[in-house]
Amino acid sequence: MPSLNIWWLLIAIQAPDSTVLAGVRAAVEREPIEAFGAERGAVQVRGIQLLDIDGDGTPEAFVWLSPSFRQTPTILVYAYTAGTGAHRLSESLAPGQLQPVSGRSRDPHTLGRALDMTIGSGKAPLDTLKFLSTAATKGMSVVWYRTFVHADFRDGFATFTDLTDRVLPASDINTCGGFEFSQVDGLFAGRLAGDTVHRYLVALTTRDVTIYHFTGLGPQARLAKQTWMRPRPGDVTALVRMPDGRVGLQDRQGHIKALPAP
Repeated sequence: MPSLNIWWLLIAIQAPDSTVLAGVRAAVEREPIEAFGAERGAVQVRGIQLLDIDGDGTPEAFVWLSPSFRQTPTILVYAYTAGTGAHRLSESLAPGQLQPVSGRSRDPHTLGRALDMTIGSGKAPLDTLKFLSTAATKGMSVVWYRTFVHADFRDGFATFTDLTDRVLPASDINTCGGFEFSQVDGLFAGRLAGDTVHRYLVALTTRDVTIYHFTGLGPQARLAKQTWMRPRPGDVTALVRMPDGRVGLQDRQGHIKALPAP
């Protein structure tokens, strides 16, 4: 039976994470994530994973969402400090490859609150940070694709999602009308097989397993990260955290296999 001092030590160790989770969940519930004038989306929080990406000893919180509007990121990222509580970082995530439109989500373009545009003339490098800073000032939520930018205007909510690494349906496409983000089926932070040093964020989506490794925060609280995507095996039913803290894939028979590091 642990002594009283050990119980207090366990509470002290566990309290910060529980405080972060509670603070972040309250912050998310206050966010007007899908507020378009009189139109309001129904965003569901599916889970929160903690991962310290900047080495300050306090984990960032990755909030897994099920949105009701297309172009709403499926993962929001929050930092937490004891003095100011939870605040959302400017960059969000949308794991998985782009998928054909399913019809399950509404399109902000139909509300007259969104536009797709090409940026820059190609004659000079585009100042991405300046553009994003201006967009945030004007309340624009931006999704950056390889050949164009989607921007929409939500009431009191602005974010940035970098999808320049995703394959588009066509090389010359300049509109998001024919595709949507992958649905997230699971999210865990943990170690991967073959790597005893780093912790990763892993998302299971409709057709992919997306792995993120973060190395800190860049200008304007952007995420310094590496991203890998692997096809989701056909027999995989769930993403799980194994007893040893590694992230694994579970198949239909209930067998679990640790996910290997990139």
